[in-house]
Amino acid sequence: MTKLSGRPLRRRQTGVTLVVTLVFMVLFLLVAVALVNSGLVNVKVAANQQHTAEARDVAQQSIEQVISDDFTKAPAAISVPVDVSGDGRADYVAQVAKPECMASKPIKNVELDLKDPDDVSCMVGSGAQNTGIVTAGNNAGNSLCNATQWDVSATVDDSAGTGAVATVHQGVAVRMPTGSACP
Repeated sequence: MTKLSGRPLRRRQTGVTLVVTLVFMVLFLLVAVALVNSGLVNVKVAANQQHTAEARDVAQQSIEQVISDDFTKAPAAISVPVDVSGDGRADYVAQVAKPECMASKPIKNVELDLKDPDDVSCMVGSGAQNTGIVTAGNNAGNSLCNATQWDVSATVDDSAGTGAVATVHQGVAVRMPTGSACP
């Protein structure tokens, strides 16, 4: 079967080289496709993190907008549209829940500072009027102010657009006149 010239042996080897080359080409193609898919997944993860961070920032910005006004007079739930990209169009809408008063505690006269204008208005005087002068008889009692603790929360749900969802809670301390207890 084997000839001295070796021709039949070469004919079989040329076909094997082609098959081996095709197998290596397929392997390299699979590695290239895997690398491209890995890169695309990384881009998607980075985009999701960016959208979630934006949603969290929008929720925080909405809370700050609510607490910058006197929200304690009439606490109510509101929607706050926010433009992140600067194109004049709202990119996200934050739903700020009705602020909840969590606690109210009377402030004692001894806890007040006579040098602080906010504290002077809370001092109880010796007469029926608030003179701002603390006398020896009433300096241990309650002042005219309460220290209240509020919880303000905002949720951003952009499931229709980016898929980002974020909820932020913030505690706020507010000094209020006595008698205006937590609503």
